Amino acid sequence: MTEKTLKTKNDGGRYSLKGSWLWGVLLFVVLVLIDQLTKVAADVYFNRPSAPKMIAIIPGWINLCISYNPGIAYGIGSDASAGVKIAVIIGTALMMAAFAVLYFKLDKRRTLIRIAIVFVVAGGVGNLIDRVYYQVWDPNVTQGVRDMVDLSRFGFAVCNFADFFITGGAVTLVLALLFFDTDAIFPLTEKYKALAKEAKEKEEVKEQEKAKNKEAAKAAASAENNADNDNG
Repeated sequence: MTEKTLKTKNDGGRYSLKGSWLWGVLLFVVLVLIDQLTKVAADVYFNRPSAPKMIAIIPGWINLCISYNPGIAYGIGSDASAGVKIAVIIGTALMMAAFAVLYFKLDKRRTLIRIAIVFVVAGGVGNLIDRVYYQVWDPNVTQGVRDMVDLSRFGFAVCNFADFFITGGAVTLVLALLFFDTDAIFPLTEKYKALAKEAKEKEEVKEQEKAKNKEAAKAAASAENNADNDNG
């Protein structure tokens, strides 16, 4: 085993993306690219003069098409005022920023939750790009978020990959918080049970340290008062 290999192992895999925030950034970029490229492809293909209105992937169940949503989501809010649409854009941007901050602050071992956050943020940003690019707040604009996967047979509207990322991320987030995380309500595996126990022990240590610091502060204050009384 070479000295370089030993050094890399002793450094905890310095050159590995495991546990690093960098893999999340790379995943985010890839997901946004997938969303935007599929939107562009559908937009260009179905707007050709000779293009069909729809392509059946699973006849009667899943179809490809092009649809524009100038509203908020699933066609809701298409007739909303410019102020409402701008508020939605700003709110979405702030929410995605909050999720991004949370991603960087989370313990690196909480892999599933961090992956879920990346998917939600990538989906939110993907649709946000469309809303800003097409200026959906302009009442004269007929375009908006580009959708291309028709799932109306399942009771959904026409969707895009950003919607799939958001939905998948949200479902994963809920499952992680329930079963597969340090703070899972019902941890299923030994790994997460051990992490939950470790987190609980750390919290107990923090509480004990707080109690000790509080007692030390009281003792110091008491000693100071006694010294003042003696000097008086």
